[in-house]
Amino acid sequence: MRDLIFNKLYPYIRPYKAKAIGAVLLSVVLAAIGGAQVALVRPLMDKGLSPETPREVVLILAAQLLVLGLLNFPCRFFHFYWLRFIMDRATCEVRDQIMMKFLRLKSSFYSQSKQGQMISNAINDTQIFAQGFKAVVDLIREPLKAIVYLTMAFISDWQLTLVIFAIAPFLILIFGVSGKKVKKHQGEVQHEHGELTHTISEGLSGHKITKAFNLQNFVFNRFHSAQERFFNSVMKTTFVEEMAHPLVEVIGACAFSAVIVFAHHRVQMGETTVGEFIAFVAALALFMDPIRKFSQANVKLSQAHAASERINKLLTLPEERKDGKVQLDHFEKEIIISNLTFSYGEGDVIKNLNLKIPKGKKVALVGLSGSGKSTLVNLLLGLYDVPRGTMTIDGHDINDIDLSSLRKIFGLVSQDIFLFNDSIKNNLKVGFDFSDQEITQAMEVAYASEFVNKLPQGMDTLIGDRGTRLSGGQQQRITIARAFLINSPVLLFDEATSALDNESEKVVQKALERLAGEKTVVAVAHRLSTIQDYDRIYVMHDGHLVEEGNHQELMSKAGEYAKLYELSQKIS
Repeated sequence: MRDLIFNKLYPYIRPYKAKAIGAVLLSVVLAAIGGAQVALVRPLMDKGLSPETPREVVLILAAQLLVLGLLNFPCRFFHFYWLRFIMDRATCEVRDQIMMKFLRLKSSFYSQSKQGQMISNAINDTQIFAQGFKAVVDLIREPLKAIVYLTMAFISDWQLTLVIFAIAPFLILIFGVSGKKVKKHQGEVQHEHGELTHTISEGLSGHKITKAFNLQNFVFNRFHSAQERFFNSVMKTTFVEEMAHPLVEVIGACAFSAVIVFAHHRVQMGETTVGEFIAFVAALALFMDPIRKFSQANVKLSQAHAASERINKLLTLPEERKDGKVQLDHFEKEIIISNLTFSYGEGDVIKNLNLKIPKGKKVALVGLSGSGKSTLVNLLLGLYDVPRGTMTIDGHDINDIDLSSLRKIFGLVSQDIFLFNDSIKNNLKVGFDFSDQEITQAMEVAYASEFVNKLPQGMDTLIGDRGTRLSGGQQQRITIARAFLINSPVLLFDEATSALDNESEKVVQKALERLAGEKTVVAVAHRLSTIQDYDRIYVMHDGHLVEEGNHQELMSKAGEYAKLYELSQKIS
């Protein structure tokens, strides 16, 4: 727990140290107020309810109770408000760290991880972790209150108070065992929560396929199974929590029962007054509340410890390289790939590849699915490091180039279209400060104006998750307009028209040609009719470069390219 408090929680408390110290100090004040209220019980019982007590004494006792109540209000408000502020602020900061970590992780992480687990890390784990802040203060405040109430009970009747010490070993045992068991099970709870989140995410994102293939029962059963596993893991923790709390209360009840019998004997013997006894009982009853809350805080801290381990595991994952030695301000000459071999982990996807992409030229990569075309695009974008062979841009090894500057020279139009659930205008601007004139020009180039202008809200139209309120062709034209605005010197077209119908493809292809202009283009093409006028065509097969040349040269060879071209003509 020491590591959790000082190494995991404290860094997030440090910026709000004043509020944290204030909350701790107010916990002392609140404990003192509780003790003072208990101290008033005896005079209230012995004097306040006696007909012989002067009115002035009763008024003084009433005034003291009122003052304590009024003082309790601001102390309690600021104590818990500051606790919530620190807890919620820390939650935001941890989520910021996790989100930034997601954005910096290597692409290989995403191919091996489940989206639901990542969402659970960002939402559920952070919330549980942040509860540790409140639990730490509870572990300070509640023992203070318990000590104050125990002191008041001791002052009222020290002999009766000795009974309380007899139950202390049992309470310590319960707290220790329950804390360890909760921590043990909490990791499983959070893992199953991630699995449940992932299953829901799959069910929502695949709704079209689910309906098309009547998979509602299959999807529901997957969800139900994940939910049952989550429920079972939660119940393991719940069993420990709900067993610990009543056990504490049962032990307290046993001690309280013994105290009542012993106290009755002392009252009969005249060794204590009714007021002293009631004051003692009040202190003892109040003493059980902080004990119960201490038990709950102990459980919350154990849960926070388990959450912190999952968060720390995520935050220590290796990131993309950063602070490269070379800042690539612009593209001047050429991209050269020499003896490049690449694998995702199971067999080489690209094998001893050699090719050149001169500035201002249009280069196409063609071949059957799985031949390594899109992988080459991923390597150009720096999504994966180049481990074997070299890839240079203007003579600089791509592994030495700062990733941010590398990606500025490339503009990507991919078959995997992604648009934010926002307006068309904001999807075009994506954080940049483009003028309305620039946006209008981009829309014209991409042939997007013709459909955007017909929308009731025009550029301010919300397009839904991933642009689902637009057709595939309309979505792609928005991404082409976005690429035009960003104005990168090298354009990467990764099968940009593969998912479109013939009519939409023709419009998008015209937009791509207008976008390309005099820029350098690297196009992964499945329909070879779209790249006949390209300067250079590289034909790939099973990771190898098997042919290269322009369309006429390759057709005259009657080789792999000619076969692919004839096949594409038959399909079209």
